[in-house]
Amino acid sequence: MFRIGGIITVLLVGVAAGSALANDPDWFSMPYTRHADFQAVDEYGNGTFPLDSPVKMRGVLLNRSEDMLDSSSGAPAFLGGQWQVYVQAVDPNDFGGTACFMAESYCNMPWLPPDDCYDPNSWQAELNRVRTDASTGHLFWPGDLVEVRARAPGLHYGGKTNVNESHSIDSANDFDFVLLAADCGLPAPTVIQLSDLEDAQDQYTFDASRQTGCEHYQGSLVRINGVTFVNPSLWAPEATLTIQDGTGRTFPVILGRGSGFTEFSPPASPFDIVAIFDQEDDDYDGDGMEGYRLWVAQDYDGNGEMIPRRPIMPGDMDRDGVVDMADVPLFVQVLVDRTGFESEHPDYDVQAANCDGKCGINGLDVPTFVGLLLR
Repeated sequence: MFRIGGIITVLLVGVAAGSALANDPDWFSMPYTRHADFQAVDEYGNGTFPLDSPVKMRGVLLNRSEDMLDSSSGAPAFLGGQWQVYVQAVDPNDFGGTACFMAESYCNMPWLPPDDCYDPNSWQAELNRVRTDASTGHLFWPGDLVEVRARAPGLHYGGKTNVNESHSIDSANDFDFVLLAADCGLPAPTVIQLSDLEDAQDQYTFDASRQTGCEHYQGSLVRINGVTFVNPSLWAPEATLTIQDGTGRTFPVILGRGSGFTEFSPPASPFDIVAIFDQEDDDYDGDGMEGYRLWVAQDYDGNGEMIPRRPIMPGDMDRDGVVDMADVPLFVQVLVDRTGFESEHPDYDVQAANCDGKCGINGLDVPTFVGLLLR
């Protein structure tokens, strides 16, 4: 669960610079734009936020792009490698979230110049830039609180407004993330029902004010309990399936790219699902009132529920149900070599090292871990 305690101090003292450019605005004095305002739409679902000047937003990262899209250079998608993360609002007067997207080969769009593509080296440099905090070297992870600095700042597409490079490899269109606080945890997903999203005729509920219906949840984590798959035979990485709730309502679900969707069979019915609420209305009919979907941006570990794996308990590094001496070397490894821990122990959960329940996995967790060990 997202931990807000202690973050206000970080925000008040300011944040370090991201990848600064010569003509950058004064990011420090720029006010934050609400996600709810950035995603505002008209009565047809088309974005209304003016995209003529830079914006700054803040929120919590919901996913790793690698679990969602193939970012490798030369990937078979139309735009080559693609990268996308979602940032969910955390401020009390805000709601929803925003997708941040970039691609390797904008030049494949026939209306763009042929040199508007990254070469493999420059594409890798772009990936490194958005994956890592420029000041600390921290590798961004779901649950990190970040500031989004969007220079372009983005485009309306498919019923939502994306932070992106406006289909240009010009560095003046770059967007950056600045770390505000690490390892705060994912927000608690909003528990909803399909009746919150669709009417009795199985049609999307659209509210241009975004106070109810599909628009309200866009870009945020949601949880729907007690559903079944209509078409479980399609189960595979990156497949699109459909869930149903027994009332005649259905909803599309995109699976992530994780190996668990190959290693394990789909969960038995009924099951609960946690996913990012997304929209991509690609029927090109001039409006953006359709194309809503759930995106499972985490791997599946065969536990029978489509929900993110959680640590069994703080300090239980090896997930055996107890905090004991076997957890000590694993806890220490997270503190000194987090990347090595995640590589060597893919079945464990680094978040179990967050013992004090506050943002950050660091030396401040040591006393609490020792207390758990001696309990």
